[in-house]
Order: sequence, then C-alpha cells, then structure tokens
Amino acid sequence: MQLNTDSADGVRIRTATPDDGESIGTLFTNSPDGGAVSFAPQFEYDPYEVYVGLRPETTGFVAETDDGRLAGVGFVSNTEARFDGEIRPSALLNALAVHPDFRGRGLAKRIVEHRITHAQGQLGEDCVVFANIQHGNDPSKAVATWWADSLATEFVMYPAPPLEEAPPTEVDVHDASPPERIAAVDRSNSFYADADVYRPYTVEGLESRLSDSPIDEPLHRYVVATVEDEVVAGVFVSHMHKAMALVVDSLPPELEDADELPPAIPESKTLRMTMLSDLWYLPGHEAAAQALWTHLRANPRGANRMMLNYDPRGRVGDALELESGVGEMSLSVAISGTSIRHETIAPLF
Repeated sequence: MQLNTDSADGVRIRTATPDDGESIGTLFTNSPDGGAVSFAPQFEYDPYEVYVGLRPETTGFVAETDDGRLAGVGFVSNTEARFDGEIRPSALLNALAVHPDFRGRGLAKRIVEHRITHAQGQLGEDCVVFANIQHGNDPSKAVATWWADSLATEFVMYPAPPLEEAPPTEVDVHDASPPERIAAVDRSNSFYADADVYRPYTVEGLESRLSDSPIDEPLHRYVVATVEDEVVAGVFVSHMHKAMALVVDSLPPELEDADELPPAIPESKTLRMTMLSDLWYLPGHEAAAQALWTHLRANPRGANRMMLNYDPRGRVGDALELESGVGEMSLSVAISGTSIRHETIAPLF
C-alpha cells in the first residue's frame, strides 16, 4: 500500500483499499459536489467496489487524518483515447470529494497530484490526464486551472425522463448479438473517426466491457437498431442506477424558488440514471437513431432519467431533435499533456 509520508495538517494520502468502502460512502454522502446543481451519491453497493469496478485499471486514493477519519478521496482510471487526432495512453481523474471540514486547505490539489503521479508512473510521463467538470463547480475548476493546460472543450449531459411507450416504428431495437457487435464496432469507429476524447472500440474490448460489472448483475449493454436486419445505429448503455443514485443536495436560487423543477430533476430529487455513450447512426438513418433513443426511454429498466453524453456541435443532437432548456448539464474537459482539436468530441465518462 502506497503511503505519503507528508502529513500536512495531520492528513496523509494513501492508496484506497476494499476496507475503505464504508468510510468512502460516508464521505461522499457528507461531501456533495459544488456544481450548479449540487449532488451527493447514494450507493446500492460498496462504494469502493463500485468505483474500482466501473472502469478497468482504476485506483483510488484517500486522504486520512491521524485519527483514521477520511477527509478526501479521488479515483483515477487508465485507458487509451484519441487526443489531437492520435490515440494516447490516458488517465481519467474522477470521483474527487473533499469533506467540507477540510476544504480550502489544498487537500484537493494533493489528491490530484497523487493521481497524476500514479498515472505517469504506469503510463509514462507523456500520458494525457483529463477530467470532466460540471459548470458551476468552481472549487474543482479552480483546482483544474492548477494542473490542466485547457478547460475550453465542452459537452452536454442531456437528461430525459422515461416515456410511457415509444412511437410505432419499423425499426427493430434490441441488445446486439455477437455478429451485430462486430458491425457496431466498425460503424461506431467510423462515425467518430474525427472525434477527440473518443476511445475506439474493438470487438474484444467491447466484449470485456460488457462482461465487467462491479455488482452482482450486468451493468452494461450494447443496444442496436436494425432495418431489414442491417445494423444502422447503436449505443453503449450503462445502468448506473443499479449501483448508485445521485441525490440533489442543493439547487441554485432560481430553481429553489421555481413553481416546478426542470425535466432533468425528478420530483423525488433522486436521479436513478442510465448513461448513454457513443451513440452513432449510418447516414440517412436519423429515424433509426430516434427509434433507438425513444425505445430506451420507454424501457428504462428502473431508471428515472436517461442521460445522454454528447457534443452539441456534432450530429447526434440534431438527429434526436433534442430540445434545450430542460436542465441539461454542461461540462468542461480539463486536459493536460496534449490539446483537443476544434472538432467534435465523444465524451468519455
């Protein structure tokens, strides 16, 4: 177990272990983020197992006081993604939290520094480091300005409530069979051939992602739309609500005083989300993309919000005819070690 001998303010940084699960959950509950809409996670399973198991090659770091209390936590996931047109070893910084009692002391920076050092030790000093930061999360943005070269690239997390039923269509929407996954891999890569922050698919990699789950049931699916047995659209689906939910801790004043909440936020103020990533479609098959989107909304499988990660500059938003002003969340990609071309991105979340 890695341990930092620097114990500034009586707090040291060490590698997280499975024994930290309960304490990590308590820390997250008591440390809502600082976004425009503030959330705190609510876990259905052990938080350590959830975060480590969501993405391959994930490591957590905790900030621990001399009396054993957790003051902060952060995870880092190693991967490969396209940046500036080139596939690069990359590290995604995620799930950073610092308890309110310890904020303003530079602890977040220390956790970030440990994660970056860890990533560079495993991937090389020229690896790319990046993170997704919700607009309005000023503390995280302030920390990012310290380590990131750029915060200019943005994307949207678009929320949609379930539908009672999907409109009738001749498009067949279903979980992809193994042969259909082969076609989907090729066509997703083609659709996002010029997109940065995209993690290209391989058949073996997709199979591995679908089989991996941090809980005792499958978390991920790959869903396709077919027309006359041809795969014409697809999307990677993660039923995050099976593992955790997000509880609204606070709203900006204009929403607190509003007569009703925006469609993004359920009346319960608890988001049970299914995340949709890398949605693609063949040229001329916008209707199939819409059928895919509405089918998933009409079959939420326990989720109360479908969350689509996409770049509004690209083709996906127009194809799905997404409306603005529904409470969609804007995020910036903080990045160090390279640049992002001024073209669309495929957000890696």
